[in-house]
Amino acid sequence: YAVFAVATFAGAMTLAGSALAVPDPTVRQLAVVLLIGLLGVTAIIAMQLRHLLRHPVVAEDEESLTADVIMRVEDARDLTTPNVQWSLPMVLLFGTAPGWWSAAAVAYLGLGLAACIALHAKTPSSVTVARRAMSAR
Repeated sequence: YAVFAVATFAGAMTLAGSALAVPDPTVRQLAVVLLIGLLGVTAIIAMQLRHLLRHPVVAEDEESLTADVIMRVEDARDLTTPNVQWSLPMVLLFGTAPGWWSAAAVAYLGLGLAACIALHAKTPSSVTVARRAMSAR
């Protein structure tokens, strides 16, 4: 999930950065706003993930500890799902970006969605991950 999140962020930044090469000033302005938005959203997600991982566990027994681990795994997976990183670059699709950029944005979205579906299908459930974490203790 972490590799997927980093790759999605890098793809969105590359896509937005490539719009800076377009000579049209409107596209460039939108690309700068897009880059700022992507950096802001990524910073917020990083702070939420940091808080989630560094927040102390308060558990009275084995069951509540297991429940806490399961909830943390699910929260971390939800945080690393790239909702904004997929949707924000689509802003440039509406009338201002050149055709090659629009095709690249749609390909980025399609590849990211396919990777997300494959990742969800191949990774174990939150309960399985929590059991592994608890058995390692």
